[in-house]
Amino acid sequence: MIEQLMTIDELAHYMRVSRFTVYRLVKSQFIPGTKIGRQWRFQKEEIDRWVKDQSRRDRPRLL
Repeated sequence: MIEQLMTIDELAHYMRVSRFTVYRLVKSQFIPGTKIGRQWRFQKEEIDRWVKDQSRRDRPRLL
């Protein structure tokens, strides 16, 4: 399980956004993350689930 934890830099690369964007999202508690010591860590499964939920939420709906 521990090999699945990502750092901010790894997550930024995985999500194709800047490191600053990831840091801003995690500080505002918008993206799921855990602080271990002085560094943030992210589980790939949680991030994938979060991205999927975000894409569903932003999708327009037809009535």
